[in-house]
Amino acid sequence: MSSTEKPPRGSPYAQALITHLQPSCAIRTTGRGEQLDLVVNDRGMSYLILDGTVAIYRRSDNLMLSTAKSPAFFGIANLNNIFFDDYLKTVTPCKIGLLPTEQLNVIIEEKGLWGLISNHLMFMYNQLYNTVMPKGAPTAYEMIRQQLILLMNEDESYRRGITAERYIRDKTHLSRSGVMRILADLKTGGFIEMDEGRLINVIKLPAKY
Repeated sequence: MSSTEKPPRGSPYAQALITHLQPSCAIRTTGRGEQLDLVVNDRGMSYLILDGTVAIYRRSDNLMLSTAKSPAFFGIANLNNIFFDDYLKTVTPCKIGLLPTEQLNVIIEEKGLWGLISNHLMFMYNQLYNTVMPKGAPTAYEMIRQQLILLMNEDESYRRGITAERYIRDKTHLSRSGVMRILADLKTGGFIEMDEGRLINVIKLPAKY
């Protein structure tokens, strides 16, 4: 990819947290496309992504917020019982550690992990602010441009397994016809390379459409 714009990498604090928490987790393996709720039976749940890739969705409108590759850690925002009732969906087969947030709270206190937790939360907030929250009122093209950059930085196996149109619409809720039209124009103009709807390469995306 020739563009210098890259999304933030995964949290540099996730692996350290996993090292502390994994011995207390129930471990399960999943197939692709399984849903993991952050609230189960009115209890917060946290998930250690030990192997594989997941996507994070906002439940209110099923908008895909981002994807995350192992090592990753989700659910600590529910420690204070003000639950964020979003959910994860496995993009690939995964190995995942499950830990109720009340148990997580006990481990944090026992091991003095609040500094590590705070750093992880600050990183995740920064990632949300810079890659998900809109800046002003972006045009449809600006939204598509950002998502193409993010898609190009996904794992190749995931990128090859999803059409660019589906990825963009899952994360923006733009109309299919509008997304397809702009993608076709970018491909015709030589700005991107695609094969059967899959994004192969981003050559150079114009700032304006």
